[in-house]
Amino acid sequence: MNADLQSSNTTLSGGDHADIKKETILERLNKRNKERQNFLDVKLEQRNKENVQLEGADYFAQTFAERVRAIEEQLQQTTEVAAAAKMPGPITPNTDLTRIFADITLQIQELQRYLTTSTMFLADFKIKACQNVLNELGASCEESRLRLIPKKKFGFSGKKVAPKVLVNPRVVNVASDKVDMPEKSKDDRAAFIWTLANRENEYICLEGEELNGKDITISNLKHCFVELRGHAGSVQISHATDCTFLCGPIARSLFAEYCERTTLALACQQLRLHSSNACRIYLHVTCRAIIEDCTQIEVSDYNYDYATIEADFKLAGLDRSQNNYTDIADFNWLSPDVPSPNWMLLKDAPTPIWSELIKQKQQKAIPL
Repeated sequence: MNADLQSSNTTLSGGDHADIKKETILERLNKRNKERQNFLDVKLEQRNKENVQLEGADYFAQTFAERVRAIEEQLQQTTEVAAAAKMPGPITPNTDLTRIFADITLQIQELQRYLTTSTMFLADFKIKACQNVLNELGASCEESRLRLIPKKKFGFSGKKVAPKVLVNPRVVNVASDKVDMPEKSKDDRAAFIWTLANRENEYICLEGEELNGKDITISNLKHCFVELRGHAGSVQISHATDCTFLCGPIARSLFAEYCERTTLALACQQLRLHSSNACRIYLHVTCRAIIEDCTQIEVSDYNYDYATIEADFKLAGLDRSQNNYTDIADFNWLSPDVPSPNWMLLKDAPTPIWSELIKQKQQKAIPL
């Protein structure tokens, strides 16, 4: 009797072990099946994403090429319009050509915006190639415009006007401080109304009608503090050393090159920074910013402020809520998986108080 009971217990125990083993095997199979299904889902998602990117890249390439061809055809037509102008008849060639070139310039700007908004699914080499095409189109448009549209003839009086004497010659009011352009550039004065060049140790401020909607060019500044308090059309900076630029909202683009140890606070649609080193940028940009041949670039959020800045944002057409300052494309760094070593985001650096720095610069500029 005892032997039969012991045998029965042994049998039941063996059955329990078999059930536990069976459950363990089923659990492992279910786990392996889930892992395999998750792996397949991830692969499918990646494949779908790659297909979408490929389709987007293919569509972009086709659309971009078509628009480039259309612009090139219009540039060729300008020569025909200029030739027709030499024939007798009631034609106003300058007006027609001016309108055509204005339309071409607008199309190039729209194509630039299309490229900028498509950079999220384009390889860096493709972005650079398309940007080179746009640069060539812009140069061809400007060359044709200067060649085909006759220069206006200006009349000058023989009376010479003595230059205004500033009460404080180190605090510059640009309204009374126009720069004499080189002889070869005098025909292009109308293109850039306010130009700063060859300055050192100065505080300079442009504001109001001196700045709003204008194209600003700045070159060869050292140890200068520049405020652009308003909504400029575009800004170009070349060769700036140990300078600070505080820029209100810029309607289109800021292009800077050969900047050394320079700080920029700027809000714009597009930013291009070339051949610059050890620069700090407080940035608001609605498209993807681009750097090339640059090192030691530090980037943080835009923090310049003044009384009318909100109105200037609206007048410049910039979206205050859209800021892509964390997304910088480095044309010298083509690896998509490794961050570029040429730029970094500022995280723990103290925020400069621009109002105090402006007062200090103004005081230093006042002669004792």
